[in-house]
Amino acid sequence: MLATFAALLVLPSFAEAADYSGRARVIDGDTISIRKQRIRIAAIDACERDQTGLKNGEIWPCGVAARSYLGKMIDGQHVRCDIIDQDQYRRLVGQCFLGETDIGLAMVRAGLAEAMLRYLPATHSISEVEYGQAENRARDKGFGMWSAKIERPHEYRRSKSSKMP
Repeated sequence: MLATFAALLVLPSFAEAADYSGRARVIDGDTISIRKQRIRIAAIDACERDQTGLKNGEIWPCGVAARSYLGKMIDGQHVRCDIIDQDQYRRLVGQCFLGETDIGLAMVRAGLAEAMLRYLPATHSISEVEYGQAENRARDKGFGMWSAKIERPHEYRRSKSSKMP
């Protein structure tokens, strides 16, 4: 009886979190905010805001490019996220959509994020094949980050954190 009552208390908060929607504000190339809740876009990894690379012999701000592209696509628009997890920083992680457009997949197709599928929970519904094919096409065509010499975003974060005192 007590377990049933406890389950009823938990279910409403899970139901609310399972589908989070509202006007989106872009934080960076793979993180948005909806109603003051940060949401990490599932299955992608984009350059950090301050990250740069070398493109055509010049410094290219890949993090600014990723954020700008995502901003042009969704900033201020109504976005729906199907929440599938929570990351180590307590951000919700979700597959997010603008209408029927999978935002993460659009970022991968543009070459402004790489597919990052290894951290997805087993219960996700994201097409690993579709994301993998999109990344391969972007890489083959030299779109976005694939047209520059950059440190992979997760390696960049790791190198920055190891330099902190």
